[in-house]
Amino acid sequence: MFNLKTTTMQSQTTFSLSFWINATRAINNYSPVYARITVNGQRSEISLKRNVLFKEWDNTKNRG
Repeated sequence: MFNLKTTTMQSQTTFSLSFWINATRAINNYSPVYARITVNGQRSEISLKRNVLFKEWDNTKNRG
């Protein structure tokens, strides 16, 4: 997960990026990878159109 905070004059901008797999959609032990982008509390989730072996995914590092 990546976090970034910047302060300019009186405004503050926050940004974070995290990755995860959706184990419930696994096919033949391959799970789709998703990304969540958050800017100032507004979230957007996208599929990366990539699959990773479920057992190779590291939840502590959020990567496969």
